[in-house]
This record gives sequence, C-alpha cells and structure tokens, in this order.
Amino acid sequence: MKFKSYSNSTFKNTDYYHRLPKKEQEVFDILSTVFHFKVNNHVLDNLIDWKNIPNDPIYKLVFPRKEMLPLVDYEKLKRLFKIGLDTKTRIQFVQQVKNKMYPEVKHSSTSFPKENGTIIQGAYRNFPTVLNLFPNPMVKTCHAYCSYCFRWVAFDNNEAQKKTGYTDPNAPIAYLKKHPEITDVLFTGADPLVLNAEGIKRFIDPVLELESVKVIRLNTKSLAWWPYRFTTDKNADDILNLFRHIISKGKHLSFCSHFTHARELENDVVKEAIKRIKSTGAVIRCQGPMIAGINDRPEDLTAMWNAQVSLGLVPYYLFVEANHNSESCFRIPLSKTLEIFQEAQKNATGIARTVRGPVFMNDLNRVLLDGTVNINNEKYFVLKSLQSPPETGNEAKIKLIPYDKDTKDIKNLFSIFDEITT
Repeated sequence: MKFKSYSNSTFKNTDYYHRLPKKEQEVFDILSTVFHFKVNNHVLDNLIDWKNIPNDPIYKLVFPRKEMLPLVDYEKLKRLFKIGLDTKTRIQFVQQVKNKMYPEVKHSSTSFPKENGTIIQGAYRNFPTVLNLFPNPMVKTCHAYCSYCFRWVAFDNNEAQKKTGYTDPNAPIAYLKKHPEITDVLFTGADPLVLNAEGIKRFIDPVLELESVKVIRLNTKSLAWWPYRFTTDKNADDILNLFRHIISKGKHLSFCSHFTHARELENDVVKEAIKRIKSTGAVIRCQGPMIAGINDRPEDLTAMWNAQVSLGLVPYYLFVEANHNSESCFRIPLSKTLEIFQEAQKNATGIARTVRGPVFMNDLNRVLLDGTVNINNEKYFVLKSLQSPPETGNEAKIKLIPYDKDTKDIKNLFSIFDEITT
C-alpha cells in the first residue's frame, strides 16, 4: 500500500468524507477549523469500522468529536457555519476557541539540561538515568494524529518546533559524556519513525559511540498507524538494518510502540511488521492511555494485552490521560479507571502482568495509582512514585490522597509528594 495522507481540508474531497453521516460531516466541518487532523489510508481502510460510525473506537481515536469543545463554543461555531460566514469572518472566534484549548504543559526548570550554563535545546531529563531527545525533524508530525494528543501545538508550527527540537546531532553529546549515570537515551517527538533510516541514523550514531549509554529507546505510533513502514515501504529494509546496527554496537533497542485498541493489532500487515522488527533483536514494548469511549472497558484492555502477548510483545504501561487540556471528554474518574484496570488484568493472561498502571506522568514524577485503602473508616487512593528526579527524594515513596469517586486527576504532581503519608 502506498502512503496517502489526508489533512483537515483534503479529507473533505475524499469518498470517505461522503461516507460519514450528515451529522458527522457537520461535526468534522466545525471541529477541523479548531483542531489539527491527519489520517492515512491504512487507518481508513483497515482500522475503522464504517458500519459503526460514530461509535467505532478507532474513529473516535482519530476524528474530533464535539465533546472536545465547551458546548457553548461548539454551538456558536455551529451557528456561524449555518449563517454562511466565510473563513476570514469566522477566524477571530475560531482563534479565541483555539486559545482556550491550548494545552497547559507544566515543566520543571530542573529538567532542562544545561551545558556551560546554557539550556541544551531539544533535550529533557526528568529521571536520573534517562535523557529524552527531540531532534527537530522528529517533532514535526506523525503518520496520523490521535484526537486526544496534546502535542498538536507543535504540528505545523515552525516556531514551536524550533524551540523544542535540535538539528545538530552532536548537540547533546558533551552533556551525556559528563553524565555517565545516564544509561537510556529516548528518541521521541511527535514520531521519530516518520523520518527515513538515514535521517534517524544521523542522530543516533553519535549516541552509539558512548559506552555509558546502554539502551536506545524509540517512542512511536508508527506500528499501529502505518505498519508498512517496516514491510513494503521503499525504506523498510533500511530501517530494519538500522535496528541491527544499533544492536551490533552492544546496545539494547527498546521499540516502544503506542497501542490503544486491540483492533490495531488484528491486521496481517501489523503482524508481519512485528515479525520483521523482532527479527532484528529489538524488543517491542507497548504503552498507551485509557481513553473514555475508546478502551475504557475491561474487555478492551484484556483483548489488547492478550493480543500483544500472543504476538511476542511486552505490555509496558497503561497511562491515565493527562490534564493538559481544558476539556476532559477523554478522561475517566480515577475510581473507575482503577476498577477497569484491575478487572482487565485479572482476566488477561498472567504474562500480561508486566503492564504497570494506571500511571500518571509529568515532568517530575511517574506515579502509580496502586489501589485504595481504608484507615480509621476513611478511604484513600494509594499513590506510589515509580520514578522521580534525585533531588526530590520521592522515588518509591507512598502518598495517600482522599478517595473521591468522581475526581479525574491527582492534582499537582509537582508537590503531591512533598509531604509523605505512610
């Protein structure tokens, strides 16, 4: 299959658009003026059940839905469309709506590595042994966009890309040499695998020469969104040879694949892609968030984890959808999230117990929602810090927060472990 990509505007010229119910066409017309949209022919042809629109989980995973906007804003946009205002007339209100939806991503100043007092652009260090790297070409795009993803702020935004990425492959090397305790280097973005093999190799090669670096990680959604990247694309053999090259340097290659639903693992091409990746010696680990209306039933998670195990993959993390956006239509109350996770894990193969979850992520802590406990007739959520910067002293610490069956977040992870309850 040849890769065909569709944007907000070009999708409306396809047969797929005209297969949508009229109400869904209206939703798409309105929300595509606010949110970035990208899909490809593999997702459209092989992953979406067109007989189940708008309830199909993969459809919800890619296409914007009106719950993503405050109802008052959606209704006003709808009125502007109905009275036939042109794009130039609508743009002011659309921009106001976009500004409301701009994700609030908190950063810790201590997580920005510095060399000679200057911040190393495109590098981020939230945990002692891991350095996250964002080479500029890797922050630009993905093979398709997930509707809940907060990183849309960098798509088609050259200024944001310049501020978050780096272009000189040697930019982080001096810092890595001075910090031999960093054993894992994680290449992420948007998606590193949108680059060709030579483009990726250019940034990885300098890191491979460092003896202190033992693990190369690639975070990617490509295996789900475009598995042909590893099978029939003209660069497929080159990317697999790059994986072999990394391993030949004595490094462990962790191919961290983002999966959200079992259907992404059911087609023949993804199964072939998995075989080819595994043949290089790379280990495929799987992670993704629990998303309301997409994979928030125990049977959804059980099916996904069992499929991953049957294909030789390692279930790794199940995340809680972050509170980066003002809307919360993707998020689920913690109490329900925990119940779903525990029931799904109970019903899955025992080998799937490798998955950790539900897990929150921010720049200072990776926190596990480990269960609930009753103390003096009061119920609490039990939180455990899985990883944190060394200066916080939080790693492995336990924190109890009052149980609330309706809450969807655990407030500020920056300070929640400042006072430890044991």
